[in-house]
Amino acid sequence: MEFYSIVTNIGFEKINECLNQGTKLDLKFIAVGDSSGSYYEPEIDQLHLVNECWRGEIQEINEDGLGLFARTLMPFNIGGFYIREIGVFDTENNLLIIGKQAETYKPIVSEGTAKDIWLKVVLTSINPDVIELKIDPAIQTATVQYVLNLFNNHSHSDLMPICIYDTNANGIVDSCEYIDGGIFTDNQQMDPPQSPIIPELIMSTLIYDKNKNGIVDEAENINAGEF
Repeated sequence: MEFYSIVTNIGFEKINECLNQGTKLDLKFIAVGDSSGSYYEPEIDQLHLVNECWRGEIQEINEDGLGLFARTLMPFNIGGFYIREIGVFDTENNLLIIGKQAETYKPIVSEGTAKDIWLKVVLTSINPDVIELKIDPAIQTATVQYVLNLFNNHSHSDLMPICIYDTNANGIVDSCEYIDGGIFTDNQQMDPPQSPIIPELIMSTLIYDKNKNGIVDEAENINAGEF
């Protein structure tokens, strides 16, 4: 089975208008649908998807080795349907590109699993002279894994793993653990095992670094239960 996209009649009209007037296409949305349960062959005179299930604002229009593309992120909390068709719309909701998409199921949390899906539409069938590159940092989205990697690999001096001071291993620094720059109240130097750092086990030294020298030192005895 072949999967492809085509420029619609109204898409060609808008492209010609831009070429004649020296303007740019204002691409705004990417939409997906389940095509009412079965594949179909996209038609050049289509004005909408057969059965649109979701649409989102285009977050990026850029180019790579395959040429120009537009993409957006369908978040994890959207789903419960199969994706079989995809379309690109302008700000006036004109369907400029319609595509036949390889069937992909988009799960939803209530079904026991969820995932973000990046939707990417190649725009090589449109004259590049009428497309303006667009990357809006205000609506860029980071995946959960990307954020976790930032935490796990973070080495900035204002963060330290709780496991250094969580001597009773209950997941928090509490009133049972007085801290004096890494030397505990029994005056024995501790060398606790270093577990993998995850966001839940990170605290800011700024909470305790009262003299703002970048570390929790002997000048700051801490009874965390009192904070």
